[in-house]
Amino acid sequence: MKKFFTVLAFTMTVAANVSAASLVGQCVGPKTKVAKNGYLEFQHPVYLYSAPDASSNKVLLKFAASAFSIAKESNGFIQLKGVMGGDVEPDPDTGKILGWGLRSDFVFQALRNCN
Repeated sequence: MKKFFTVLAFTMTVAANVSAASLVGQCVGPKTKVAKNGYLEFQHPVYLYSAPDASSNKVLLKFAASAFSIAKESNGFIQLKGVMGGDVEPDPDTGKILGWGLRSDFVFQALRNCN
């Protein structure tokens, strides 16, 4: 019985690592908190970089309630691709590569938020 649980634990660990091997295609959004006025705001400033390097050119991400799809990952950075918003008019950034963000600045969201 002890061998059974050992093998079961090992199998579950391997399966979890295999399914988490790639972040490509996952839906993410910036880490936020609720401000005193009830709106969402970033936990701290979030930047989009031109390359997966902290010393590359960067711009400040401005809208807290955004969702993105991960196109690539490299060195703790994720390349963000625009997704269709829930608005009546399509988002002009849908399908475009927007830049690289620090993986630690983003949280996974349900895939339904990226449609």
